[in-house]
Amino acid sequence: MNRLVKLCFFLLVCGGVLSARPFPAHAGPLDPYIQAAQKEAAVRIGVTLRNKVSGKPAGELYMAAFQKRYPFLKVEFKRIGGAQERERVTTEMSAGMFNYDVVTVGTPMIPTVVSAKLPRVVEWEKLGVPKFLIHPDNIGISLRTPVFGIAYNRDLVPDTVAETFTWETCTDPKWKGKGAVDDRPRHLAEFYPDEVWGRGKTLDYAKRWAANNLAVESSRSTASAKLMSGAYHIICGMPRRQIKDLQVYAGAKSVGIVFPEPVPVGVGDFVYVPDKARHAAAGVVFLVWSSSHEAQDLLDQVDFSGHPNFEGNEVNRVLKGKKVAYGTWGAIDGQEQILVETLQAMGMPVVRSQRKKK
Repeated sequence: MNRLVKLCFFLLVCGGVLSARPFPAHAGPLDPYIQAAQKEAAVRIGVTLRNKVSGKPAGELYMAAFQKRYPFLKVEFKRIGGAQERERVTTEMSAGMFNYDVVTVGTPMIPTVVSAKLPRVVEWEKLGVPKFLIHPDNIGISLRTPVFGIAYNRDLVPDTVAETFTWETCTDPKWKGKGAVDDRPRHLAEFYPDEVWGRGKTLDYAKRWAANNLAVESSRSTASAKLMSGAYHIICGMPRRQIKDLQVYAGAKSVGIVFPEPVPVGVGDFVYVPDKARHAAAGVVFLVWSSSHEAQDLLDQVDFSGHPNFEGNEVNRVLKGKKVAYGTWGAIDGQEQILVETLQAMGMPVVRSQRKKK
């Protein structure tokens, strides 16, 4: 029985138990939302999960688990992926078209949705959501946490060599012409704070890294596929999810990833319930469930983006004992300017900046 079949069987068994189990008799802070969601009877979710990857169930397993937990809801899921689609949905809501009860945007767009007064303010922590997932203004939470490392082709770079990698490895002339870089290397923003590397060291590192004649890729999926084929030896700053997708869903044995310290961990996607959503209570119930240990463990199995702070999931075990550089909500406002400075240090064109430095 392969991994995915076992996971499907686990969900069927757990789902039957959960759907048969009555809600607790004692009142809890989420109960009013559950009761309101029962009347709404439906929820439309727009997040960046993919239903299937390489023809195998991924996001649909995640949604099925939520449906089993709350069988009175008709769950409709549509992937909102990529900056253009996220911007389109945001524009539609600004014009009064509220087609989703849960919406995702990239963290650079948070000021945009806030200025448009789109998110519903909810006391998430009182509903049981861990504080490290909650936006400080209670306008939403984070989902799909990116953990960045150094990806490598195992046919070209032995595992024993990769295990010795540090971030300075990326600047080693040994790898000149053998690597690639994302055209928006966001992981460098986690090095930027003074308590990690600081601005000076981060920009100096970016300049020295770029000197290795890196190929520039605008798509992480394309970059990881090229890595798998042997077009690149290493790619620094690759999200764990991209490599795990290839390993688990595509059965790729030629790619690996290591996580030098400090390990950059981003905030992830920003997800929120629109204030004028048709099924707002159901949207709140979904986000609270998404922040649970059950959901985060499942997210790490199907999308490889569970948060490392949840004890027992795979990413938690991978980072155990390592120094981690966590992204913070407070630093998000300056991320676009950090990206601009980073790209300039690397000699790359500044393709896009949503916010100007004040």
